[in-house]
Amino acid sequence: QVRSHFGSRVSVLSFPRRAGGFRPCQPALPVEMSFYRALSRQLIKNYVAQRAVVPWYQQEQKLTLFEEWVKDKMYPVWFKYVKGPYERYQYEHAVAELRGYGLMFDDQHNVNEPVVERAVELLPHDLAVSRYRRMMRAFEMNTKKTHLPVEEQNYDPMVPYLAPFIEEAKFQMQEEQELLNFHPWDRRLYSGPTTGFGETTPYSTFSCW
Repeated sequence: QVRSHFGSRVSVLSFPRRAGGFRPCQPALPVEMSFYRALSRQLIKNYVAQRAVVPWYQQEQKLTLFEEWVKDKMYPVWFKYVKGPYERYQYEHAVAELRGYGLMFDDQHNVNEPVVERAVELLPHDLAVSRYRRMMRAFEMNTKKTHLPVEEQNYDPMVPYLAPFIEEAKFQMQEEQELLNFHPWDRRLYSGPTTGFGETTPYSTFSCW
């Protein structure tokens, strides 16, 4: 055996010369690296060199001269006379509607959505009872075509009482769904992007990301 310039050992083949003996042939020339292997090594080298580069979505975005002019001159006027008043009107209208029926903004969330359903289950007893009574009272007033008395509408309906429980529900559901999809005790059932419970769309069981 001899060593090639790659450092690996190359076997020396022997072939019969004549009936009287054998003559070793010349050592095989080292085989050049295949195209795909060389391409892979080059791609990996470039990836390692660029891996520490700041991603494009974290880079500082520079505006053009026209965009700077619009931002400094046009947008303040647009916001002052068009966008700002319109958004303020929409906000005041939503607040007035909620106050008229004695509701909170978070009472309008759809309880059939998995995250909201879990968040409602996590509510403390007093908050859950208050939410239920507000909704029943609003349903009755809507049926009778009435509203709350004005003296009882002095409250802020935009307090996000359900927000911390929604965040906790997201964490819980994400943990449970990860355990279902990547279960270590039954790889045949819980394998890949489907759980094995009948769904065919990959990752369709995930509702929190």
